[in-house]
Amino acid sequence: MIREAGSIVITTHMKPDGDAIGSCTAMYHFLKKQNRFPKIILNDPHPSYLSFLTAGNVSEDILIHSDNPTDVENAILGADLIICLDFNAFHRTDKLEGPLSEATGRKILIDHHLSPSRELFDLSFSETEVSSASELLYHILVSTSMIGKDAVRLGPECACALMTGMTTDTNNFANSVYPSTLTMASTL
Repeated sequence: MIREAGSIVITTHMKPDGDAIGSCTAMYHFLKKQNRFPKIILNDPHPSYLSFLTAGNVSEDILIHSDNPTDVENAILGADLIICLDFNAFHRTDKLEGPLSEATGRKILIDHHLSPSRELFDLSFSETEVSSASELLYHILVSTSMIGKDAVRLGPECACALMTGMTTDTNNFANSVYPSTLTMASTL
């Protein structure tokens, strides 16, 4: 699906937290390593304490609905592929719900919440027995032929984003920690 897509959008839930921004920027860096040029679409700005994840070139590829609704909606509606991270249904994206529902591009879900609306997506990765969307994304990415189970190939930006997402969603390993979470942390 990635190889076939001309334009790719990455999005997450409203009021993005560490897992939302971590998984979005990790996917962004993964796609950039494949010479793809994705846009990260947010309903709301992310908290300033996560700005280290979006510093540099990443910030140029982030569109925020509250800043420019027309560009955001056009990007979603024009995307060939929409990668949805850390939410289980479009209504969790607030003002992005309409464009996401109308978009004809293929949609991928990568999420760890209960009761995903699988019918909205062309491909769903939904697993509740992981700490975070970032952990699930980690397992997906290391399974690709590009990474070949060698997490070093993710690169430091992607690894940092994944670790940030997982660490914030587990409250620094205080909850929702599974053996796979510790394996991910030690590998990264």
